[in-house]
Amino acid sequence: MEEYKFQKLRVYQMALDHGHDVLRVADVDPRMEDSQILQWAWREHRIIITTDQDFEELTWREKNQHEGVLRLENLPRVERLSLLDYVLNHHSQDLASGAVIIASSRKIRIRKPVSGG
Repeated sequence: MEEYKFQKLRVYQMALDHGHDVLRVADVDPRMEDSQILQWAWREHRIIITTDQDFEELTWREKNQHEGVLRLENLPRVERLSLLDYVLNHHSQDLASGAVIIASSRKIRIRKPVSGG
């Protein structure tokens, strides 16, 4: 459990180090369900960073509103942090434009928002 907390704090710190204003869901309301997290993030104009595949379903297939989602492959901590660093260095503009980014060790998929609604 302590390793899990350490990992979350490292992701949090890395996003801060890249200049992002970061809030952890656990600090806001740890009981929020995925759909509530998505609604909250949209209202607050926040991008979601997660390993949870449900957010891809909620954003892309169900067409729920969002500000951007980065889903990282559930890799060992060091590899996941390296992947996060790569995405934040090379695809921050895509995230800021509301894209859904699926980042794995093999490839980065970017689904840009559809214009005109």
